[in-house]
Amino acid sequence: MRPGSGTAQSSDEEVSGSGASAPGGLKESSSWHTAYDSPAQVERRRAEIPGKLRKLGLADVVRNAKILDLCCGNGETLDALYGMGFRDLSGSDIAVSPSLSADSRFITHVGDAGVLPFPNDSLDWILIVHALHHLGPAPHIDEVLRECSRVLKPGGRLAVLDFPNSPQIQLAFWFFRQNILLFSPYLKYFGALIQEEWYFLKPYLQEWKRVWALLHHGRFDVERFRQEFFYYYLTLRKPANPAQIRLDFDTKVQM
Repeated sequence: MRPGSGTAQSSDEEVSGSGASAPGGLKESSSWHTAYDSPAQVERRRAEIPGKLRKLGLADVVRNAKILDLCCGNGETLDALYGMGFRDLSGSDIAVSPSLSADSRFITHVGDAGVLPFPNDSLDWILIVHALHHLGPAPHIDEVLRECSRVLKPGGRLAVLDFPNSPQIQLAFWFFRQNILLFSPYLKYFGALIQEEWYFLKPYLQEWKRVWALLHHGRFDVERFRQEFFYYYLTLRKPANPAQIRLDFDTKVQM
């Protein structure tokens, strides 16, 4: 998960920003940020991000692509993208750290993920890495996807890395919430994040079927999908012909 809106991952998964506060306006506490922002966890996330970006298809993208890291948190994903050779990089979150705001390599924006400060058809890629579950409930996720479609160029990509409401996720989160078998420092760290993020996670998991429909049968075409044990990698493509965009989507999925 990332600060500013977080996302949870299973024991092998990260936490990331969301660009939206939790249901009811709740946000992560100072203790959440203390755990999430610890140097050891920041460095561990930095080491893992490049491999995750390759699974989403970023290794094959032209390096002058205009990319937005939505829910950018501490900037680990932006840093990894820069290391891969990308230079036109922006980040957005409900809160951006002073160090990231001061980083001259990136342009950062503070605000809700459902209202992006970009013109129509202006971005090549948008990434939501370990943060989608912070963007619920489902109607707000729909708003975010609608906004992503607006600012992406025809043929642009939206890449999402998060977890589904699978049996293994349900079991793992139950153990985390019960504080059972959390022997290692990492499990204790992740368990503490799950405890605080339950305000985000519970409605996200309850509405997973709606979220799945929004992602797979909505305004985008599915270009790449990879399901792993705890999380999934999904790359969506905005139709090249704007007339193909499913503007009647709200009538297809009962929100």
